[in-house]
Amino acid sequence: MRRFISRPFVFLAAMALALALILVQGGFQTQAHKAVTSPYTYNSDIFPILREHCGRCHVEGGPAPMSLLSWNEGPNSATPWAESIRQLLVGEQMPPWYVDSRGPAVKGGFGLSPAQSDKLLTWATGGTPEGDPGKKPNRVTYQSRWTGGAPDLQLPMESDYTMAAGETDATREFVIPTRLGEERWLRAVDLLPGTPAIVRNASISLENGADLAVWVPGDNLVSAPAGTAFRLPAGSRLRVQIHYRKQWQDEGKVIKDRSTVGLYFAPSSSGRAIESFTIDGPGFGSALPVKARVVAVRPSLDRVYGEFMVQAVTPGGGKVPLLRLRTPRPEWRRRYWLAQPVEIPAGSRIEVSMTVPSAYIELTGAQLMKTYPLQVALDFVR
Repeated sequence: MRRFISRPFVFLAAMALALALILVQGGFQTQAHKAVTSPYTYNSDIFPILREHCGRCHVEGGPAPMSLLSWNEGPNSATPWAESIRQLLVGEQMPPWYVDSRGPAVKGGFGLSPAQSDKLLTWATGGTPEGDPGKKPNRVTYQSRWTGGAPDLQLPMESDYTMAAGETDATREFVIPTRLGEERWLRAVDLLPGTPAIVRNASISLENGADLAVWVPGDNLVSAPAGTAFRLPAGSRLRVQIHYRKQWQDEGKVIKDRSTVGLYFAPSSSGRAIESFTIDGPGFGSALPVKARVVAVRPSLDRVYGEFMVQAVTPGGGKVPLLRLRTPRPEWRRRYWLAQPVEIPAGSRIEVSMTVPSAYIELTGAQLMKTYPLQVALDFVR
């Protein structure tokens, strides 16, 4: 069974609960006594940034434990979270997109520009002014939508999943029949959560077959490169594994979910079916047995790390970088689609390297793998 990463949400939930208790005890009076030094205001400068880069998750009814899309309307608004915003920005932990610009470019992403980060930090530390009340943004709530447009085929879960009142975290697996009478090819697969507040992440694969999609809240759908596709045999059944976690506000409640899988068909694969090659690291994995055109990299990083890199070492000794990440905390499972596919000769070995916390620095080889397990999958076409 695949592992899903819940630690970022554990941290946020704990932080949210602690802050809520503080606010209940002390109210919001401290904001009134903080000197206003920021030239940037929420209504004119900060809200547009938060809406664009954070609003898919940090919105009322969304998957994050708090909304940031109002100024100061209780714990479910931006101002009470100003210090957390500052800490997460300085620690480069939010927005949760950790692709290192020194490595190969990848598709997607929603990082902040230096100017946007500066505005947020200045506002968060400079008194969090609202600005002109006449420019107060309209109330924003979560909008359930397919980021890639309407799918060619929508397949809802066959029944509701009920998260009991005493459950706070659960991973469940569902099988969804496609009922297709002929072979098809897929350019993309997506998930539309039935109850976004509890759906944390998901993976979708063919039953006993290829990994079709890795879903993370807030990410845009990215299609496979032109001329490549996933083969979907007639009568296929999908295996959908969903990680559920309640927000602190929903603990003790019974909540139901019926999510829907969306399939986007490709006209044909032109013989370029996407395959996978898995490496257990760190260190060197097995050699690629065929010449491969790598289109995506899927790391599983459920421990705190510093830098992470995947590269191919060719039979001639050349090194070809495939992915580079940098973050001080566990990473959501993601499929990183390369901006430009990379050609790797047959016989190339895949090297996985990473920096780890000082507590693990003396561990090597089997010891490190046992304490710090790591798996990387390459998606490629021949």
